[in-house]
Amino acid sequence: MRDEIEQQALENIKQHGWHLIIVPDDEEGPGFVYSVGMLHTLSHPEIIMFGLDTDLMADVIDGMGEQTRKGRRFAEPGLFDDFLKGYPCKTMPVAKRWHAEYMRYAMWHHKHTGQATAFQAVQCLWPDKQGRFPDDPQCSHDVVASQPLLDK
Repeated sequence: MRDEIEQQALENIKQHGWHLIIVPDDEEGPGFVYSVGMLHTLSHPEIIMFGLDTDLMADVIDGMGEQTRKGRRFAEPGLFDDFLKGYPCKTMPVAKRWHAEYMRYAMWHHKHTGQATAFQAVQCLWPDKQGRFPDDPQCSHDVVASQPLLDK
């Protein structure tokens, strides 16, 4: 029997191409949002983002999904300046060891669809006010604390 979230995810994926899981911040860490279904419907890695308002992160991932639908790719590391007003975003691959901790529903969907390709995901990062990303040693401590790096 499917739970309510799984059923809603399947309906959204069928209708829109993906579903978003929104996890609010709590005592364990920053809030985050990730996609479920992009790998299946768009042949594009799932996308995860941390540390901003969850509605804003959902808008960014939806925008990336819409751009992917039009042929743009975010699978390779790169800078993209059209998702956060005044700031670029940076993508990097998510290491396999983080999939189960942060992207359980995306992994469930991947298994549910029986895809032959390995599960893949990318993290969308945002910079501090000086334009430094969390993988830069000079990046603001608050920005680093808001975005756990999932590339290793």
